[in-house]
Amino acid sequence: MRHLSNAPIVEALIDVRTVPAAGLDFERLRHAFEADDFGYYVKGPITEGFLALELQADGLAKQSNSEATRVGLRLHSRDEKYVLQCRLGGFTLSRLQPYEDWHTLQEEARRLWQLYCQRLDPAFVTRIATRFINNLRLPLDNNQSFQKYVVKLLDLPAGVPQHVIEFFQRFVLWDREVGGTVALTIALSEAPTEGRYPVILDIDAFITTEIKPCDPALWDNLTNLRAAKNRAFFGTVTDAAMELYT
Repeated sequence: MRHLSNAPIVEALIDVRTVPAAGLDFERLRHAFEADDFGYYVKGPITEGFLALELQADGLAKQSNSEATRVGLRLHSRDEKYVLQCRLGGFTLSRLQPYEDWHTLQEEARRLWQLYCQRLDPAFVTRIATRFINNLRLPLDNNQSFQKYVVKLLDLPAGVPQHVIEFFQRFVLWDREVGGTVALTIALSEAPTEGRYPVILDIDAFITTEIKPCDPALWDNLTNLRAAKNRAFFGTVTDAAMELYT
């Protein structure tokens, strides 16, 4: 794969979902990670909510109940370059800009995953993923086709206005080489700035599994998923796009 010295990555993450240990609750998780003893500090809780609706005789819905439950903690590294989510059912580490390299991200994830396992003792790993969000910032003139930089992006029919202000295209793909799924999203939802279109290329590569948290297969799978992500990225952008990031 071609190396991009100025890759357009705005966020890269490693995500591991688990079956939690029996009896694990938010208070135990909070006590496990609230101490700033591993280079991260608590930013706040992660909550999940639900809203229950009751259908009335007139066919209108009436809110009957809502509830928010604390399911994890959001932590930041002291330099604000990493965001760690420790949840009852999983672990996510995000690297913000500037992205360094895969080895650095994976080693930091490995260090923090060890802490997560020591302190929360998850039973099984059920899903492994890596996700990369890119802002391509394409230097397009008015009416110039996005296909100059993005392969097979749906183009506009002739005879309609050619100035694009928003689009969304998503594919969910099966990658036989890793036995996993790649969700590939290409979208534009903001106006261009400084003559560049902020086209987002979001690649989420994941597998479902059932392995022990200490199984080395976790890291082997992540390496393979990263390769699947790279195939998706380099298969989506053109040579002209790659020239922007080298």
